[in-house]
Amino acid sequence: MELMTHRAAGWKIRLRKASDDAQIEAVFRDCLTDFPWRRAHDVELVRLHGLLASNHCLVAHEDHAGIVGFLTLERRKAYVPHLFVHRDWRFCGVGAGLLQVARDMARSPLSLDVDAQNGAALAAYKAMGWYEKVGQVPPREGQRRLSGP
Repeated sequence: MELMTHRAAGWKIRLRKASDDAQIEAVFRDCLTDFPWRRAHDVELVRLHGLLASNHCLVAHEDHAGIVGFLTLERRKAYVPHLFVHRDWRFCGVGAGLLQVARDMARSPLSLDVDAQNGAALAAYKAMGWYEKVGQVPPREGQRRLSGP
């Protein structure tokens, strides 16, 4: 079942199926090479698999490209542990679409953490209306906790 469709760009958002996991991991691994992560990639992969098993996951799918982005959601906390979009699909509304569907599912404004050195992500969130609450301390050093509009 499609939760959102972007007819012009051709992608659709739906809930993850178990058969999506290999493509989700491929997008994740690709994104891990775009930015210097603070923890080892294998540690990040273990965390991703744990979140896929225990939380909601939305995928953005395009018929010819496959999975082009995904988001994991801790629905009760309205918290987004992961949001990744394949580099070829950035600036096509995929991230904004995933966040919109997640916000609708959580029925609440969302929060997420972003690496303080990831200027591109911070600029993208700011452009979408995300903000950092004054005095809010992120759970890990070197990150910023953002709240959604």
